[in-house]
Amino acid sequence: MNENIERRAGRILIALSAEVETRLSLDVYRYLLGDAPPTFVGLLVENPRLIAHARAALAREIVLSGVERRLEPESLERQLRARWSELRRWFETESARLGIAAEVTLVRDDPRQALAKAIERADALVVERDAAADALELWSSLTRPATLRALLLAPPRWPVAGDVVVLADPGALAADSEAHRASEIETALRLARRTGAPLTVLATGSVDENARGRLARHARESGVRLAAVIPLRSATLDALADAARHASVLILPSGISPEIAAAVATRLRGATLLWRSTASPPEART
Repeated sequence: MNENIERRAGRILIALSAEVETRLSLDVYRYLLGDAPPTFVGLLVENPRLIAHARAALAREIVLSGVERRLEPESLERQLRARWSELRRWFETESARLGIAAEVTLVRDDPRQALAKAIERADALVVERDAAADALELWSSLTRPATLRALLLAPPRWPVAGDVVVLADPGALAADSEAHRASEIETALRLARRTGAPLTVLATGSVDENARGRLARHARESGVRLAAVIPLRSATLDALADAARHASVLILPSGISPEIAAAVATRLRGATLLWRSTASPPEART
């Protein structure tokens, strides 16, 4: 990747649902695209169908005491506004602490439509895991050249302790360090270095000793501990889920099928990150 492009500040769009309580940390996201400080864009999406449901005569809610009562639209509106205020304060506090620019937007729209509009100017997209289906559909429909380089599917509580795990093609492992700059390997090295986590590399097919040596040297020069290089006969759902079961984040190449990515994400306690690079992605099968 051109050095000037790598150093520019990217826009990281963090899309959250007004109905889901998710706790995220901006500390890790600041290094998602590179070492240069990004701009955080918080997007709080209110689903208009939820408001319409609240106005239905049979709509009910269960309060903390366990009592069921009629769902009042005004009460729901107050809850959503409280969620919006909480998110805005959190973004302002965290961005000020990190010294990074941030902006927050409230949108009442169909969640998929809101994402489709918002990603047009985003370099990376972070969504709650419950929104994986829409996000992956949009991700896979993008054509080159696409601004969006990264898609992170976040669990309700993240980050968690664990390795940074990356799925890489053996050809990418054999490439020189310059070729690594735009790859999922470099992304994994950067996140491992910044978080202090060990790095585990999953490779489809066999990995020769020369490739292992180059990877170990590159990790060492990056200040990262290479925990393991694990060859996989194929990148199946079960193989990926088993190898990354203790991962803080699993990094997958953009060519992974959306079905595989969505299914893997639901089986991990950590996050799942799809990365768009110039390397040829390994094929994943169910």
